Amino acid sequence: MLIQLALGAAIIIMTIIVQVVFLGTLAAFFGNIKHWVSHGRRNLKNIIVMVFSVLWLVIGITINTWIWAFTFLIIDEFQNIENALYFAIASFTTLGYGDLLMSENWRILGSLSAVNGLIVFGLNTAFLVELMISTWGKTRIRQ
Repeated sequence: MLIQLALGAAIIIMTIIVQVVFLGTLAAFFGNIKHWVSHGRRNLKNIIVMVFSVLWLVIGITINTWIWAFTFLIIDEFQNIENALYFAIASFTTLGYGDLLMSENWRILGSLSAVNGLIVFGLNTAFLVELMISTWGKTRIRQ
């Protein structure tokens, strides 16, 4: 059990670092183009900003699920990349179909993957809400 908790904590730290790097890069990028967004066709530019942001963050989420998939392969929990990736996506998104299960030796690690997904999706949601407020303004959301 302690090995699962230690490995899970290490993977969670790694994936949070990945996602924070993606968030920081995005924040810096939009800090540089804030002037461009605030002039001209603001609605169209705001849409472009949000679509680009979501797609960028999905890349970070994809990398994180691959980290979990490779972890599951390294510990020999799944025999092929498809099953490992499928389980990683299902648990990271907290969907958890239940058609693939981890052995008793590693099932806590699968739960930690779901906890990790909640944290990463929460970070992304907070960032996107702040981005919407800063691009569209507070009054735009209330209308």
